[in-house]
Amino acid sequence: MRSMKGTTKSMNSREMVKRCIEFRDPPRVAWHFRTNPIGGRVWDESDFVSVGPATDPRHVPAPEQREWVTEWGVRRRRHNNEIGEAIEFPLGEGWERFDDYRFPDFEAEWRWTHLRAAVAAGHAAGKYVIGAIHPILQQAIDLRGMQNWFLDHAEKPAGLSAFLDRLAAVNAGIIRRYADAGVDGVITWDDMGMNDRAMLAVATFRELYFPRYKATLDLLHERGMHLMHHCCGQVREYMDLFVEAGLDVLQLDQPNLMGIEWLGRHYGGKLCFWNPVDIMTTIAAGDLDAIEDEARRQLWHLGNFGGGFMVKAYQQPEDVGMTEAQAQRQYEAFRRWGTYPLSAPTPNRRHAKGGISE
Repeated sequence: MRSMKGTTKSMNSREMVKRCIEFRDPPRVAWHFRTNPIGGRVWDESDFVSVGPATDPRHVPAPEQREWVTEWGVRRRRHNNEIGEAIEFPLGEGWERFDDYRFPDFEAEWRWTHLRAAVAAGHAAGKYVIGAIHPILQQAIDLRGMQNWFLDHAEKPAGLSAFLDRLAAVNAGIIRRYADAGVDGVITWDDMGMNDRAMLAVATFRELYFPRYKATLDLLHERGMHLMHHCCGQVREYMDLFVEAGLDVLQLDQPNLMGIEWLGRHYGGKLCFWNPVDIMTTIAAGDLDAIEDEARRQLWHLGNFGGGFMVKAYQQPEDVGMTEAQAQRQYEAFRRWGTYPLSAPTPNRRHAKGGISE
């Protein structure tokens, strides 16, 4: 293990995050433990500050509103989660309507009047400032519907490609705004896997999505920024493509689907991971000792590369049945074991079952 430089007391959050992502010997793992309430209690600690474009208030749902139409023309229905599920799709009848479809205007100045001040305030507080861009798979799914989107790859790839080019241009414009304001990195939420496999064949992903994905990363890196990619599902087939594209951070809420040890063995030191304890296996099992065990294993197998791991608590804990005791044990475990030099987990300790073989 390389020698540790700097100290926690003298290093602000922004530098801590950068060192974790870039494998530059952080004193501790970086931290985003900010959640919705569990029984009225919240956890609210973070090395990050989020910024982004303003949203048209006509498309912001009231707290009690169950259905609404987004700026993209997608009707969503909310059950428990904040985002809700898409139930009506503006391009569901076909890409023939694409020529008449109006994208939200992300070049409008009113969206960005607050950005520089928000970034400056975040940096003044010593935080790493992060913005969001649109997902390349999920945005197409929301406009077409899942079944139509799957069929498009075989039946209407030209329409899908035209949309992806337009979306990539929108994201590029947003990235330039962020870069000019001094944002440190961006995040995209794009679930690319199911429980047992990636959503698309590798060849399909490489042909249609990889070029736009890599172009986005190239633009970010030219501007000195990082990309964090939230991805649910089992995406072992895409991991080499993520590395080839230059992805900085992979955020997994279900790391056991691919296997913590497998991820560390093959991609430790190549990607930074930004995870909670697995929400579908370890949290669902309810064993507090297993929560601590997994936290320690993730830190060791994914973060013992002079960096490479950050903590991101699951934001909607009650949606996955997480109790206050589980959230607190996760918090304490990552705090207890997340200082460098890391300690190896005790061999042969039991842990929650789940994931595919190592």
